[in-house]
Amino acid sequence: MTSLGRLAIAAAAIGLVAFAAPARAEIACTVLEIEAATAATPSIDPKLRPLERKLKKPPFTSWNSFQQLGTTQLGLDLQKSASAALVHGKINLHVRDVIERPGKRARLQLGIALDDGAGKRVIDTKVNVDVGDYFVAGRPLPGDKGHLVAVTCTKP
Repeated sequence: MTSLGRLAIAAAAIGLVAFAAPARAEIACTVLEIEAATAATPSIDPKLRPLERKLKKPPFTSWNSFQQLGTTQLGLDLQKSASAALVHGKINLHVRDVIERPGKRARLQLGIALDDGAGKRVIDTKVNVDVGDYFVAGRPLPGDKGHLVAVTCTKP
């Protein structure tokens, strides 16, 4: 092989390395697990104040008392899933895409699946949510209660 041929092969190899997929930034998500109920006196756990406006809108107006059960931190990469155990089941998050928007916050395309304590899938949805904003999903529980999860993610 001539030195020109070797040079062409080396240039092609360098070109392949240069066009390899960039390292994906990790997405940090926080999951708040909330128990909702109907009570004589409305109340919202002080730890849930950032969610107060969302909890006072339908469909969450079915309940008037909200208590945080726990907080879970999950680190995700693009097109990867992560799961965490909850008091009332399990959550699975999947970052489908990150949409960068000039002059605005990035928007995440998330897949959110919630399983009950018996492992039955009760919520399976895909949403677009701005980085730093909360998405709240929930389901009814026996005894006029509800099980809610609020998810917020940041992109370092």
